[in-house]
Amino acid sequence: MELQTKKGRWFTNIGLSLMAILWLFPIFVMFKESLRVNGFENYIATLQNPNFPQFVINSFIVAFFMILISISLLAFAAFGFSKLQFAGKRLLFNLVLAGLMLPVASLIVPLFFTLRTLDGLNSYWGLIGAEIAFFLPFGLMLIKSYFDELPNELMEAAHIDGASTFQIFYKVMMPLAKPALATATIYAFLNSWNEYLMVLTFMTDPAKQTVTMAPTFFTEALGGDPGKLYASLVLISLPTMVFYIFFQRFLQKGMTSGAVK
Repeated sequence: MELQTKKGRWFTNIGLSLMAILWLFPIFVMFKESLRVNGFENYIATLQNPNFPQFVINSFIVAFFMILISISLLAFAAFGFSKLQFAGKRLLFNLVLAGLMLPVASLIVPLFFTLRTLDGLNSYWGLIGAEIAFFLPFGLMLIKSYFDELPNELMEAAHIDGASTFQIFYKVMMPLAKPALATATIYAFLNSWNEYLMVLTFMTDPAKQTVTMAPTFFTEALGGDPGKLYASLVLISLPTMVFYIFFQRFLQKGMTSGAVK
């Protein structure tokens, strides 16, 4: 039995190592190509380009407000769908989840005309609103599933103590839901930072574009210099990798919470 266990661990380690190699190989190639010809001077030249810091600032602005608004809305919505009773609850929840089946590309044209009518093109709020709309279905499913695992007896005990519904939400449920909220925050940041199609379509003004447009900009502005192009790719990938490394424990805890009672 012990020998079989060791063999199982051995095969598991080999499988995980192969997966790690497959994941790290593109990153290694990207970093190696970023040092072509001029070495680390490619990074210095990229950072000194006045447009690159603006791309980064724009991305952080969009990501910050997208996270702030979407997580606030999702906390209330998930609590309501999970713990409260109201007419049409199941139908409304299913309609929201239907958004998971709609790819961004299928709605990009109507979204473009809608934002143009509302004067939302080349504006932060237009892009933020569109990103929030596409993130809400997934975020709602994630946070609601966590609220579902919290026992209703907590609400009943708080009601007996005289707490209002809002007090129960804010003082009882929200502290317990921190792992799910942290997980949703991580996904929201990654979705916002990596968004490309909506930025390409809605943000034609280079002063308002985010980091995902940086490679296209550097391809045109630097005459297709591969070293500087790859350096820009490494730099725009760093925030997501650092963000995940520091918050992975929240991500793992939020994804596994409620799996075992």
